[in-house]
Formats: sequence, C-alpha cells, structure tokens
Amino acid sequence: MSLQVLSDLVITGIRSIHTMYNEQGCERKRADRPRWALLMKYEGETRYICNGKSYISDKNHIFILPKGSSYEWMCTKSGHYTAIEFECDRSHSEILPFYVPNAEKMLKMFKELEYKQTLKTPLYTMECLKGTYDMLLTLINGQAAKYTPSNKSEKIKPAIDYIAQRYHTNIKNDELAALTNCSTVYFRKLFAEIMGVSPIAYIHSLRIKKAKEMLQSDYGSITDIALSLGYPNIYDFSRDFKKHTGVSPSHYLKSGAKS
Repeated sequence: MSLQVLSDLVITGIRSIHTMYNEQGCERKRADRPRWALLMKYEGETRYICNGKSYISDKNHIFILPKGSSYEWMCTKSGHYTAIEFECDRSHSEILPFYVPNAEKMLKMFKELEYKQTLKTPLYTMECLKGTYDMLLTLINGQAAKYTPSNKSEKIKPAIDYIAQRYHTNIKNDELAALTNCSTVYFRKLFAEIMGVSPIAYIHSLRIKKAKEMLQSDYGSITDIALSLGYPNIYDFSRDFKKHTGVSPSHYLKSGAKS
C-alpha cells in the first residue's frame, strides 16, 4: 500500500466522531464517498469490497475510507465500530487498511476524542484535530516500519537525526559512519539501500527543501538563506538550487512556486 496519499494530508475540519452498532447481515453500498473517515470495528467483523478487492474490518484492522471512494460492505459478525469523519480536499479511490497489534490503545484514542467532541470540552476542536493527526501518524509509522527492516533502519537512525540537526553544516560521510559504528563504505551502501540516495545527496535534498520553504516566506534575502543553509556564498547555493529544481532561486521566488 502506498502511503504517499497520506504523507501531506491536510484536514480542514472534523465532521463527526461517533460509535455505531451493526447487526450481522446488514449491508450497504457507498458511491463516491463525500468525506474521509477513520474507522475501527472493535467488536465483530465487517467485510468491505472496493475495486474488486476484499478487506476485513475488525479490532486489529483499522480502515481509512477516503473521499471519492466507492465500495460495498456487509456486517459478518455483529458489533460496534467507532468512526471519525473529517474534511479534506484530496480524494482517493482505494480503501486504506492498517493492521494494528495494540487495539486497546487505538480504541482509547478514539473514545477520548469522541468524549471531547460530544461534550464540547474547552478547545475540543483543536484537540480533536490534533488527536486525529496523531492517530493517522501512528498508523502511517506502523505501516512504514513493515517495509524497512527495523535493524537496518535503526542502524542509520543516529545519522538521520544528526543530519536533521546539522544539515546546514559541512557534514562528512566519515562522521556519519562513526555515529553508526560502521565503516564509511558500508554506511554509504546501507544508507543508500534504505533512503534511496547517498548521504550527501540526502543532505543536499534536505537543504533544497528548506530553501523552498524559506523562499516562500519572509526569512530574508537569497544571500541570507544561502548562508543560513551552510552555503559559503550565493553562487554555490544558486547552482545547487538550479541543479535540483531546474530554476534559479530568484526565478523560483518571482514565480511564487509552491512545489
């Protein structure tokens, strides 16, 4: 399952948080769903069919039902489910299932948000929004961990953390390798295997990402941004920026680009 559709999802509002009960044999069809939903069937079982694929919803399988999706479902075992319906401009045609080993923890998060939304506790709007994002992040992080061997990803984590804090400095492969207790040659190979790019390319891409954010704000001149990101001068920054984006920083700034 691709997580790209969720990587920068922007929730514009929480529509409802509710708990429902379905009898065995209850069934429905849904066409072009108008909003997103995060659903946990914590009692019983429901079968969904979407685009020819069959999914089982139970306490260990949480679903995200995207806006724009069409599907049919049948309750195969009676029980309750809790759902958070939220607004988002993005749409997607596939159901997104997530395996959750710690069902009680997730159910507690659902119930806490339902309580806040039902009683309209102080700051409940912000808390429900934050809570929904927290739940999505928990699901996404759990899913992403399945696709990268944990021992390998943990091995380079000190280097990733180091880069995140010092990307604006002149970082060398040798010092990153030392953080992971690996030889430089093995570290570079391992990093590229997990991240898809070399350590230095990763650092440069992170700098350019930060540069785009700064150029779209009011952090200062292009020279200020270049120096803030660790470039010795505006010329090196401009060359690197154009290499990665195809345009110069000044052109990017004038165009008001958002990508």
